[in-house]
Amino acid sequence: MILSMTYASLRVHSSVSSTAATADADAGVNSGDPAGDGVHYKTYLLVGTAYALPDEDEPTRGRIMVMSCGSGEDEAAAASNNIRAVRQVTELQVRGGVYSMCQFFDGKVLASVNSKTQICQLTDEGNAGGMKLSFVGVGHHGHILTMFVKSQAVRTAALPSTAVAGDQKAPSSSVGSGAIPMEVDDPKKKKAAAASESEMLAIVGDLMRSISVVQYYPQHEALEELARDFNTNWTTAIEMLTDDVYLGAENWNNLFVLRRNTKSQSEEIRCRLDTIGEFHLGEMCNKFMKGSLVMPHSSSGAANTRKSPRRTNLTSPTKKKSADGASPAKAGQGAATRIRRPPVVIGSQTLFGTVEGTLGCILGLDVRTAAFFSCIERAMTRVIRPVGDFSHQQFRAFDAERRMHPAHGFVDGDLVESFLDLDRATMEAVVLEMNRDGSWEVDRGTMSAAVGRDGSDKEANPDADSIDHPELVVEDVVAMVEEMAMLH
Repeated sequence: MILSMTYASLRVHSSVSSTAATADADAGVNSGDPAGDGVHYKTYLLVGTAYALPDEDEPTRGRIMVMSCGSGEDEAAAASNNIRAVRQVTELQVRGGVYSMCQFFDGKVLASVNSKTQICQLTDEGNAGGMKLSFVGVGHHGHILTMFVKSQAVRTAALPSTAVAGDQKAPSSSVGSGAIPMEVDDPKKKKAAAASESEMLAIVGDLMRSISVVQYYPQHEALEELARDFNTNWTTAIEMLTDDVYLGAENWNNLFVLRRNTKSQSEEIRCRLDTIGEFHLGEMCNKFMKGSLVMPHSSSGAANTRKSPRRTNLTSPTKKKSADGASPAKAGQGAATRIRRPPVVIGSQTLFGTVEGTLGCILGLDVRTAAFFSCIERAMTRVIRPVGDFSHQQFRAFDAERRMHPAHGFVDGDLVESFLDLDRATMEAVVLEMNRDGSWEVDRGTMSAAVGRDGSDKEANPDADSIDHPELVVEDVVAMVEEMAMLH
């Protein structure tokens, strides 16, 4: 029975004599070694299986099969003739079911076998032994049932040099972080890439014990746990957004986000994952994957700032009057040159699928964008009467078997995008509530965040009206919501 599959770039280690290794290094250009340093990367399809026997509750035997999707003998000729053949290169017998696999650093593969998390590497033993897949070092054994493994490593053999430069300049670390592409020939770039790989991290999703963070120490060939979530979450899917932020789903139809506190001086705090986001999705999510259903806006791929030429002309009323010559006294004020709405800036892009067949996306937002859409969400829940008077906060609250927490750290995209379906009068009422709330603007968020929640604007901050801030109009909010809708 097939339990998992992954497409990985494996580093082929050589166990032959130094003479043969030197000969292989000389022919490196045709064997996945453009640098000619004896390091070979080849892309394979890995299939994890288990023997499903009727008298066993959990499988006790399984295999990891390494499949090649080429001709084998002459891959260059096969590629030119569009000939593709799938053949099994090697296999590894394991003591359990292979529930998950993922690409790991240095051309290795991380695999979960029952309750164990182990690292595999591919070795070329020459003409006599052929290819051999084997476990490396000491794995991690501290789980009930390891269902998922994810890491930030990327397939190094598939990255062009232009993509490498884009990943290094990207402001977000959610894409391509920590991998050393073999196409980088600059020693300075290699040194910088090696520094970013100082922590070989991965996350493990346990059946009952939520998410744990493990680190591989190559000098000791050991995989050790760094931190874990001490909440009991029956995990159904996980994703590693950055090295320190992790997304998970559990079987009560909830989403949760965890963060690793690396700056704390206390060892007890560093080994505990903090919950920074909780959200009730309403459907059981069983798959996360990085990506987007729309074309990327720029080559960076990690963080996009989307601006429409039509929408960037939306400026504050003070600036508009100054340009027309009707209000020259305010032409020199700082608020007159500010736009009313922030640009839409996104970070990580994650797709999800549910058991009901729903496809959706989860976008990482910067502080300004998140504050803007959170303000829209609060204004709509205050102005619009829901069907059946069913509270939106109650619906989206994190509701597990024995835990119930208000939703936080998430913005309900379905609710926000329903703003486009409202009539003009309701839109104006929502925008008026946003201006009264004031927390859509980060610059004065600390001044009016508490104000926007209790409704006592002048009592909490009597000087709030004396500061000239731009105000939103319906066109501003419509432009922002349309911009976000186009991202998926």
